[in-house]
Amino acid sequence: MSFQTEYKKILSRLDATLTDCVPIGLPERLSESMRYSLLGGGKRLRPVLFLSTVSVYGKTPSDNDYLCACALECIHTYSLIHDDLPSMDNDDVRRGNPTNHIVYGEATAVLAGDALLNLAFELLARACACDAKYVGVLSEFARDSGALGMVGGQAMEFEQETDVDAVRLNKINSLKTGKLIEAAFVGGAIAADRACDIEKWRAIARSFGAAFQLCDDLLDSDTDERSLVAVLGTDRAKEELLRLEKETEELLDGIDGDTEFPKSIASAFLLRVTDGL
Repeated sequence: MSFQTEYKKILSRLDATLTDCVPIGLPERLSESMRYSLLGGGKRLRPVLFLSTVSVYGKTPSDNDYLCACALECIHTYSLIHDDLPSMDNDDVRRGNPTNHIVYGEATAVLAGDALLNLAFELLARACACDAKYVGVLSEFARDSGALGMVGGQAMEFEQETDVDAVRLNKINSLKTGKLIEAAFVGGAIAADRACDIEKWRAIARSFGAAFQLCDDLLDSDTDERSLVAVLGTDRAKEELLRLEKETEELLDGIDGDTEFPKSIASAFLLRVTDGL
């Protein structure tokens, strides 16, 4: 099975599960707002990384694994809705469409993001009720998406001064972008009963996450003057991206399992020339 075929197969099941995740009986506008962002496209990178890590060890991802993967997408989606708000990044477009608050208003967008975050932990709780090992996944997701992870990175970004250096920008990126990617890899190892490999997956996540953010910045023709690409310069940023992609592949070689699919994901996302898969 080709990489594209396998990826699309995973996406199909993920999208079907996500469609069923939003509870019925919600206030209509809230439900529409949640579904607008959750089901409005996207590469589903983080849940795919989670599921691919489970598969590395020869395990077929279970229904509970898909619940965890969908929880991760709910967390990611909530973060995008909130990042786009006027009080945050004040963006009008996301994935080629008007952002949530443009369509539904700021108040509903805030509530939709809140509801998706709570939905994520409801899905994780359902998995935990079936198998106690998922408590470790829940803990990892909570820590990496909270003040010690993604939220902390966003806070650091708002606190940064006009003149920033590469060290601080790398720290911001490692939290804001990298920690949710770390949650995917480490959570997948826990779900696969391979807690012994957690530190290896953390190292993989650091390289992959740094490269992913750098690639995104390089693809952005209107890169913020305070981005890492602006600080390093385009040529040096490209060199660093290639180094990180190679490092990611080498670190994946250190995992005792079939890492061909994660390697294909790394090549597809870290060396892409457009923002589409």
